[in-house]
Amino acid sequence: MKSTLCVRQGNPLRRLASAAALLTATVGLGVFTPDASAGPSGSSSIDAWSSRVWADALSGRVQNDWGELANLPDSHGTVAEQQFASAIERLNAHLAQGDEDRAERIATARTELGESLEKDNLFDALRNAVEICTLSRDKDQALQDEGIRSLVAKADGLAREAESKGDWLDAHGYYYRLNLLFEEDARYKQDLERITKRLTMLRMYVPERLHEMRSAERVAEGEEPLPPFNDLGEDWREKLAGVERSMVLRAINRADSGHVEDADMSALLISGLESVRTLATTTDLVDAFPGLADRGFVKRFTEEIDELEAGLREKAGRAGYFDLTQTLTKLENANKRTLALPQQVIWHEFGNGAMETLDQFSAIIWPDELRQFQRSTQGKFTGVGIQISLDESLQLKVVTPLEGTPAHRAGIRPGDIIRTVDGESTLGITLSQAVDRITGKRGSEVVLGVEREGVDEPIEFRLRRDVIPIYSIKGWKRSGEHENDWDWFIDKENGIGYIRMTQFSEDTTREFDRAIDQMRAQELNGLIFDLRFNPGGLLSEAVSISNRFVDNGLIVAQQDSSGVIRESQRAIRGMATLGDVPVVVLINEGTASASEIVSGCLQDHGKAIILGARSYGKGSVQNVYDIGRGDAALKLTTQYYSLPEGRVIHRRDGAKVWGIQPDVEVEMLPSQIGEALEIRQEADLYLVNGGEPDAEAEKAADPMRLINEGVDTQLEAALVLIRSQTLPHEIARSDKAPAGAAGS
Repeated sequence: MKSTLCVRQGNPLRRLASAAALLTATVGLGVFTPDASAGPSGSSSIDAWSSRVWADALSGRVQNDWGELANLPDSHGTVAEQQFASAIERLNAHLAQGDEDRAERIATARTELGESLEKDNLFDALRNAVEICTLSRDKDQALQDEGIRSLVAKADGLAREAESKGDWLDAHGYYYRLNLLFEEDARYKQDLERITKRLTMLRMYVPERLHEMRSAERVAEGEEPLPPFNDLGEDWREKLAGVERSMVLRAINRADSGHVEDADMSALLISGLESVRTLATTTDLVDAFPGLADRGFVKRFTEEIDELEAGLREKAGRAGYFDLTQTLTKLENANKRTLALPQQVIWHEFGNGAMETLDQFSAIIWPDELRQFQRSTQGKFTGVGIQISLDESLQLKVVTPLEGTPAHRAGIRPGDIIRTVDGESTLGITLSQAVDRITGKRGSEVVLGVEREGVDEPIEFRLRRDVIPIYSIKGWKRSGEHENDWDWFIDKENGIGYIRMTQFSEDTTREFDRAIDQMRAQELNGLIFDLRFNPGGLLSEAVSISNRFVDNGLIVAQQDSSGVIRESQRAIRGMATLGDVPVVVLINEGTASASEIVSGCLQDHGKAIILGARSYGKGSVQNVYDIGRGDAALKLTTQYYSLPEGRVIHRRDGAKVWGIQPDVEVEMLPSQIGEALEIRQEADLYLVNGGEPDAEAEKAADPMRLINEGVDTQLEAALVLIRSQTLPHEIARSDKAPAGAAGS
């Protein structure tokens, strides 16, 4: 419907398991074509054909451009063969429609770009330009378009003008879109980071002011204003409680000695100073810090920062702990003489700024953030067990209660609107505020005031918080009320299973094994393993999951910046419960970290065909160090992950190669991805709260729409590949179709 499929080859770092043997690209369109009249070379055996299809996919061989998939043996007229041919025909149609949609959308975006430029609406023009470049096969060529080049030059000037005037939201809008256009060469990366930092500071210290700015922006664009600001949990003094000077000193000193890229102390300190400068020059912070209103003080303060930075540049490569303590002391003294900002603010911004010169994954975890950080790696949290969202009217809405949790037992339902938390209104609340208010210590109580359709009076639920398990393994379709009740088969008749892993948490392998056992108990002939949008998690779980496919050899290693292996993990014999099953692993731009380790390991060992889009490229090791007697931590990148054949996953600055390149690359348009996620969400919630849905709800919850309507062509292509392996078994048990019968 809205995608295209093509083949990528030529990665010299590994033995390519290319799907060029399976697919071909014609004007960017890959097409599967069965040829019943031409059997495979040397044999008409469907078993031999199936084996060669898989072998060609794993070795990168190409035969007559089409590969073995195109060369079905002489047809025996079975229903299975006709169904397989129909599946290929349907995929071809969806791919062809995808190319048409792509071309049509590019043409429309070009027209809209011209109209936006005529109206001098540069925000919309930049959005159009981003869409054109995203959809174009050759982004560099698209950027050379004279209209886009002129637009970029004008937007650049307006971005800098907006920032100089303190129009932070406008400046962010320009820089954000410009960065999307030039993300590969990172020319607007620092500009975007700086303006994002200003907005982050507004969110921290003067959230009501930021709320007013965003509301005014909506009104200017003809939209409804935001609801009144809700200040639940918005006191920055509470957020900085517990921040100490010693935390900053320990964090920066550890970063200087332990970062994978051998961080320079001078660079760390200059970056910290620049962060404090950004705070001092963000005029809207005056509501929190009156000293910023005195422009003379601001000038004197920034001049002292200039002097400190000049001295540090002279010590580049030679600065040490003494310079760290002296720089922070001088900064504190300069602040006392001028702006009189609270010292905790200076420490907080200086520490955050120093980390920004390292990489996006190294950071100080401050006391206020530590609980959330620990919860993110445990696969469980303490709360009441509801998934929540903000609807189009910015009301706090229950998506679903989780089965067996306090909210589920109390009778909270999907669609309920949470109006109050412990008597405080949720009008204008943010999701993060809501999560902070509703979660809490196990055994403590929270009172939710709920508005329910069809009920005149608000309903009050008094809930006792408990540990809420988070399940990371999901199947094809919900089969009951329990969170782990799944139909695991995408194609039950032919024994093709489907597992979607959302993260790698403490119980992931146990859940995975349970799902495989349930499939094995029926009949498992092939598996689609969906790692799309999986952000990663625990290394130990990535290793044990990889071990379910790989019985011997290296799974992953950790190396320093010079390539020296510091640690490695190997497969344990006897744990490969899926070594005999054909597997296709789905990946995309949201596949990161632990999920890249698994997909890359299986690719290097030839245990699966990797299909989809290139992964994110987060292949670095973070160690967590205590910097505050157990109430603060430093997350620091210390090593890079390398795969069995030596590839480094991580995307370094300026890199042209990173992540996991799929064997079969299937592109999906942004609109298609959004639609697929919506359908998937509906299917995941089906029957979650008991009872039978109406016909419309049942149709919306049917995940087969992803394939039948051509929404998820990555999944559809994976199913075709797996069926090439189950087809011999299908034919063996298939009755011959009546003469003239058509497959469906």
